[in-house]
Amino acid sequence: MNFTDEILDFLIKKNIKTVFSYPGEQILPLYNGLNESPIKNIMVRSEQGASHMADGYSRITNHVGVCLATAGPGATNLMTGIATAYKDSSSVIAITGRCKKEYINKNYFQEINMDFLNLQNGYFVDAPDIKYFEKAFNESINTKKPIHLNIPYGVLLDSNDDNNRNNNENNYKDEKNNKKDNTSILNNIDYNTTGKPLLLIGQGIYGNLSYNDILKINDILKNSHIPIATTYPARGVIDENNPICLGLVGGRGTEKANQYILNCDTVYCLGASLSYNTLPPLIRDKIIPKIKDIPININNLEDIELLINTLNYKYNNVYINNIGNNINPNNKLCGDYSLKINEILNNLPDDTIITTDAGNHTVFVSLLKTCGAPKNIISSHSMGTMGFGLPASIGVKFGCLDNNIDREVVSINGDGGFQMNIQELATVSENNLKILIIIMKNNRLNIFGDIKNPDFNKIADGYNIDNIYISDIDEIENNIKYYLNNNKPYLMVVECENESLPKKSFN
Repeated sequence: MNFTDEILDFLIKKNIKTVFSYPGEQILPLYNGLNESPIKNIMVRSEQGASHMADGYSRITNHVGVCLATAGPGATNLMTGIATAYKDSSSVIAITGRCKKEYINKNYFQEINMDFLNLQNGYFVDAPDIKYFEKAFNESINTKKPIHLNIPYGVLLDSNDDNNRNNNENNYKDEKNNKKDNTSILNNIDYNTTGKPLLLIGQGIYGNLSYNDILKINDILKNSHIPIATTYPARGVIDENNPICLGLVGGRGTEKANQYILNCDTVYCLGASLSYNTLPPLIRDKIIPKIKDIPININNLEDIELLINTLNYKYNNVYINNIGNNINPNNKLCGDYSLKINEILNNLPDDTIITTDAGNHTVFVSLLKTCGAPKNIISSHSMGTMGFGLPASIGVKFGCLDNNIDREVVSINGDGGFQMNIQELATVSENNLKILIIIMKNNRLNIFGDIKNPDFNKIADGYNIDNIYISDIDEIENNIKYYLNNNKPYLMVVECENESLPKKSFN
């Protein structure tokens, strides 16, 4: 067995069902091997698209997303997507090819140092040893960060002595299940039981849970005796219609969540990185002293239940009735752009997975969407990457297909960011992915200037994707119904007037 075959066996054992890739000389043995394996090898149209797809796949499945690219320009094209996964904390494995070892660091075709992809960590695979993959997978899953594996061409063809192989399944499970004593951790926290508490939840609450278990977190959190607020990527982990949920904290947060975090005495923080989006500079120094981190590992639902039971015991008499009602009032509606976004949201199923790009549409979706399910909105919340929305939706859709997740996938984009990865319409069309692709066409790049747009509908025609141009808000409902009643991709170009964004909180 050569190393390529061993890698494929490893990926299959780790339940990797889809890889997003683009072929190239230095990675060809593994690329061809994928095509002959049970794993779906999805050929993208740009390596940046592959890394965003792997990211989207990881975010919806809470498992590893895998992308594959060749040396040199293949690796450099991955960079934006890997940086996005790093900033937004997503488990991605990026596999890149390299020239034969004897040509490394020489003036050889496509030969450059590719350590720039090692934002969290990376491995130069200088021998056919599957331990590199074991380490990469363990690190990516446990840190929720992208890990890079750079493999010289010759190593892919080398054979490994059976006696030197590790039992990677056991190694993988041992590291994953190296739990802390959560009971001891919770017992050692200094609880301020006389004050006004808040539980702030970040996406770390997802831990190593399966998608099906993530859906059950709401049933535990709804029994909390203390109010709950969330960071952006954790929205929907508790139904935002629930009175104990104050909603999103931060610059684009709800008034109730932001006022409560300012006025409370203690903030119990679970799985939140406390970025400047969550705690903006103006209030950061006021909030940080109130923070009590809860550093428990989340490996099963019992870990979350233990936390809620502990807090409920400590705060048995906190009054929270109706504290979080109406956290997303529609007084944010003031213009044509936001009204059309609201009309789109009102006609989608409540549990729709919406990927957004970077721009006005992202803000309006966040302000107007009440999240009732985990992963309702998947966005580049920390990196703000234009060009993220479409390829991320493709990764999300494959994650849904691979894991029997029965939710609609909708990609809402601005007319600027959409053009940065517009070529991935080919991936949508080629795989007949049922994704609703929406382009908010206002011919404007926010405050930065105007943009001249192509005819998006003709481009969709070129990719054989059914499409419509919408200028009137009254056309939106029937076109969304048309999409929902069919099993194919649909592209809607929604003409809208430019609209200034509401001021951020704490500005």
